[in-house]
Amino acid sequence: MEFFAAREKKKILTIVSYLISKGVQISVEIQGGDEQFSTRVVKLNREAGRSTLIIEKLHPELGNSLIQSSPDVLFSFELSGRECAFATKFIGINTEYPEFGLIVGFPSTIEIEDKRRGERIENGLTKFLSVEFVVEGDTKVYHLKVIDVAATGLGLIVDKENFDLLKKVNVGDSIKGISFFLPYATLTVDAEVRHMTRITRGEFKESYILGIKSDFIMDLKELKERLKKKT
Repeated sequence: MEFFAAREKKKILTIVSYLISKGVQISVEIQGGDEQFSTRVVKLNREAGRSTLIIEKLHPELGNSLIQSSPDVLFSFELSGRECAFATKFIGINTEYPEFGLIVGFPSTIEIEDKRRGERIENGLTKFLSVEFVVEGDTKVYHLKVIDVAATGLGLIVDKENFDLLKKVNVGDSIKGISFFLPYATLTVDAEVRHMTRITRGEFKESYILGIKSDFIMDLKELKERLKKKT
């Protein structure tokens, strides 16, 4: 599954307005927990140049206490047949009638599934087999399988054995010194975390995709040509 990022405020406002008008159900994942909750966006607030969202209280009820102690959350929903997600933070509780509920931050980015068949970088020279890295300040070495390799980013499979990784990184964080193992080369680069998305179907069901982006991915064609010349 590949994603592209919507960052234009006008586009994000359009999506948020759609979520409100259609009462779209949203899945909520609270960082550090495995349980999923659900909610809906009921209002967009704009006060003193700051935008926030008011959402219904989470279901099941347990989520409403968990979100106050662990405010980093991931919202995911479906839009015109595409999976979408954005990271946000719990801000407070809204007690003003009639929109009783929770207040969360307005998203700066919404990740949208890219259903186009865009060019994939998966041939004998540039297909990734796996990656290896250590999170800064930690000692555990993570070995993750790579899927969804494209010119704009790639996805790493985080299985149950490595769920602790999801507590150590946040969207927007930089992971230093990731080793990418290619058939004819090993590359070590830095990458930015773009999203953490639960997989709900297929071979990797109940695992997560850790979506990352690095400038070096855009240069893989050049790498391929260099490697060809050496063979």
